[in-house]
Amino acid sequence: MFLLLIMSACTSEKKLDTRKLEVAEEDVNILYKPVDKKKAEVVLPYEIEYPTYFPFEHEETNVAIVGWEDSNEKIVTSIRYPSIEEDDRWNEGSIYQPAIPNVNYTVANFDRYYSEYADMNGYDEIKIGDDITGLFKLNKEISGAELHWFDGKIEYNLQIMYYSEDTKELEDELIKIANSI
Repeated sequence: MFLLLIMSACTSEKKLDTRKLEVAEEDVNILYKPVDKKKAEVVLPYEIEYPTYFPFEHEETNVAIVGWEDSNEKIVTSIRYPSIEEDDRWNEGSIYQPAIPNVNYTVANFDRYYSEYADMNGYDEIKIGDDITGLFKLNKEISGAELHWFDGKIEYNLQIMYYSEDTKELEDELIKIANSI
């Protein structure tokens, strides 16, 4: 009996603790109402670290949590950091936001899009840290860029928008943000 208990403890995967979350929308994925960072840390089945460096003064939104493909095991979290240096401000909960500089940070405990991006044109492989390589893509339409990488079994995604038209500056800033996590 003792051996069975140990075996089941070793094989069970962590799941999202949905008891402290409210469902906002249920479809192919389950979107939960955004929560503050402290609550997110309690309910998530993995540890999440947040960026500490940003190229502008910012505020942060609550953490959005999604159960991918109606799952409590495949989880996507995201948080936005809009600039507070502009006259415009973001409206929490609104789908329409002014075009102000912002960073979007998304984490998934599975290969959500990385493998697909790796096979697509337009993504350049860049070195983020000592042992970490990521995929970088410029997005001129939004004066921004995106950076995707894997560390362990976690997929990380950063997007900076409405910030600069300088490719090198965007790449450098995304690497600095990534290294601050």
